[in-house]
Amino acid sequence: MLRRIFNRISFVLLILGLIGCGEGNSQEKAQADNPNLTVEQAYELLQSDTNVVLIDVRTPQEFNGPLGHVKGALLKPVQQINTWAPELNSLKDKKVLLICRSGNRSGYALRYLQQQGFTNVYNVMGGMRAWNSKGLPVEKQSEGVH
Repeated sequence: MLRRIFNRISFVLLILGLIGCGEGNSQEKAQADNPNLTVEQAYELLQSDTNVVLIDVRTPQEFNGPLGHVKGALLKPVQQINTWAPELNSLKDKKVLLICRSGNRSGYALRYLQQQGFTNVYNVMGGMRAWNSKGLPVEKQSEGVH
């Protein structure tokens, strides 16, 4: 009986200790809790903040395909993330936005970059599908880009 009570108290103290260890910089904590942006939020950031970099993690075929791409986006296919991620170390002080077709691959890239020490990295929810559905500006291959 006493052992069971002791185990329950120990468990509660462990949980409280873990919660306390999670406290840190509130801005970093808020970003870590919700590293997702809507396409409208991403567009606003790109228009208003010169310290933002947009990385499109789709394939070159998708980048130049029917959905187009956001002007100024860097094409860095997620399939080659091990190759290009180290090149981004100079961008760790910038806001890095990640976009793909629907938000899945950019979500994977977000988690990978967070593991590499990026703290100011965001996933554009819904990707280029959502970007297009909101009528936000894109460049397409037929316009002579790439």
